[in-house]
Amino acid sequence: MASLRLGQVGDAGLRAAVCVPISQVLLAGAGYVLLALAARTMPAAGFAVISAFYLLLNTIGRGVFASVELETSRVLAAADAAGVNGRPVLASAVRRAAVLLAVAIALSFAATPLLPGVDVALALALGSCTMAASYCVRGPLAARRRFRPYSLTFLVEAASTLLGAAVLALAGVDSVVGWAAVLVLSPGVAAVLVALRTSGVGLFVRMRTVWSAGVREPARGSEHRVVMTALIWTSLFYLSSQGVWNLAPVSVTSALAAAPSEAAGFVAVAVILRAPVFVFPAIQAVLLPSVAAAAEHDDRDGTRRALRPPLLLLGAASIPWLLAATLIVPGLARTVFAVQEVPPWSATTTLAASTLIGAAAFVLQTRALAFRRHRDVGLAWLSGLCVLGLVSAVPGDPRLWGALAQLAAAVVVLVGVLVADSRIGRTHDEGRLSAPSVHEASDADGSRAEPTAVDPRHA
Repeated sequence: MASLRLGQVGDAGLRAAVCVPISQVLLAGAGYVLLALAARTMPAAGFAVISAFYLLLNTIGRGVFASVELETSRVLAAADAAGVNGRPVLASAVRRAAVLLAVAIALSFAATPLLPGVDVALALALGSCTMAASYCVRGPLAARRRFRPYSLTFLVEAASTLLGAAVLALAGVDSVVGWAAVLVLSPGVAAVLVALRTSGVGLFVRMRTVWSAGVREPARGSEHRVVMTALIWTSLFYLSSQGVWNLAPVSVTSALAAAPSEAAGFVAVAVILRAPVFVFPAIQAVLLPSVAAAAEHDDRDGTRRALRPPLLLLGAASIPWLLAATLIVPGLARTVFAVQEVPPWSATTTLAASTLIGAAAFVLQTRALAFRRHRDVGLAWLSGLCVLGLVSAVPGDPRLWGALAQLAAAVVVLVGVLVADSRIGRTHDEGRLSAPSVHEASDADGSRAEPTAVDPRHA
């Protein structure tokens, strides 16, 4: 069995890997800056529309196509570890992304009643196309540990968003379609520029090659291909995780309609304390290629070693994070968002604890995904989302119960991920026990029959 040094992130180096979460935080900040400039340029009704457009674009685009990046990264890393040509992986990824794109476009037009016109719905559908291109480019980059160009996709998208927003603000443009165009075009610009820059090193192939019959047939018969079922479960996981981190403030705002000051304070604190959520996918993008490569060689101890550094870092940061949530975040919410009333310290600390537990779940689920437990991960997040809805409906102080709902959801997700991880161990042990029994039977009857290979990932 091959042993991999998983403490290393590949030829990109540690500094390149650190750029990944930083670039994602900068992209999130660019979106907030665009909304802030739009609020000062557009009338209130227009700002409400562009805010809804921003949320829908991220929910549909990133929620659907992040699974393409994740699966492409996992499967291509496993193919590289096995010494298999990666073109069939890319071929299957492009075809699956095309199917998901049709679904995303349908969802975009289904959201037309929430938007002021068909032109904005068309912009949302176009945004799904640019999001699809963006994530199709990031998948191979993450798989090959090319974290600098991977981070560059986020940085170029952030720069394009900021530049477009600044131009519109200086020109005094108050058209919803104009501001929506910036959000729509930025991912596509980043995808094209980074793909052109990296195409010379063999990371990508021409579309006519990907779609040729000679590549499609090996992709169908190969173990190393992006499977639609895995994409569906991964999309469910991403969409459910968005709900876990976003629906508690929505629930509290609805319950405190008669007390908008309290509702605004809770939302402000919740937004600050959910900031680390932006980094969760980046951590997974850095870890997954190495863990998937180890899983390809059934190096289960190696996959555990790869997860120890981020878990130790998370444990070291837990106490400072909880203290900051209790002592600093309330004042920060008053200063930044100009809120008058902040939730009690018990609710604030509970929200902070939920973020820590959610981060642990994200790190640990990387191993489950590497061993193809997509359904288990998807069900864990879906269960957490259901628990959040149930707990948030309990009568009492909506702020406290909203925080407890998010904490309960995170705990349920973590338990589900741990169960998935334990199932990996059980199938491995069953495989090891079944192999000697075959040898013993062969030696007993003198047949010297070849033992049947047991793959615990498919047991």
